[in-house]
Amino acid sequence: MLHMVKPLPPHVRRGNAEDHQALRQAVIDAAMRLFQTHGLAGVTMRAVASEVGVSAMALYRYFPNKAGLLQGLWAFTLTDLHDHLRARLGALAPSDGARARMRAVIDAFMGFFEARPDSYRLIFMTDQTLLETPETRWTAAPAYQQTLQLASEVTLAVAREIGGAAERVRMASDLRFALTTGYLHARLVNTRYRWQDLDALRQETIEQIACAVERCLLGPPDGP
Repeated sequence: MLHMVKPLPPHVRRGNAEDHQALRQAVIDAAMRLFQTHGLAGVTMRAVASEVGVSAMALYRYFPNKAGLLQGLWAFTLTDLHDHLRARLGALAPSDGARARMRAVIDAFMGFFEARPDSYRLIFMTDQTLLETPETRWTAAPAYQQTLQLASEVTLAVAREIGGAAERVRMASDLRFALTTGYLHARLVNTRYRWQDLDALRQETIEQIACAVERCLLGPPDGP
């Protein structure tokens, strides 16, 4: 999904909230263009300032550091991910059950990051995006909360379909996330390993993750 880039306001007046927000958005849009073209290494305060047409010092009025700038990219990426997952669910037939919808979400989540390795590194492997500070509260981003809510809704629907326990939805969602990102890390980071058949492995991984989630929802097996 491509975001429309808003034109830079001709005159940014200090203290004008509307102009301040317009320039802030222009900076994020410029950073995203650099990220999509050059990856994380290309997103520097100096490069972004040059792209927008302001001085590097002026940029610090809107973002206190690179972590603040990366937070904007992080939110952009999660918004795209959320839209991607919603679109995949919306393309399913009304007759598709919750179990099929869960498998579709796992497949879409994998596919999103397989097509965007730098986005995976931004979200899951960049030190500055893994630490929260009062200035950069990553998990407070609406896109983050919306994506978690979508995952919870899908898992809860599966629990209802198979007779699982609603109180285990959070555990099952966490399990799916851990297993899915584990696969992505292996595929996108461990590039030296010679996989025998990645397509077959991918399909088997999706099914194994889905089955693990279902087992988790049903609870531990009864003891002897």
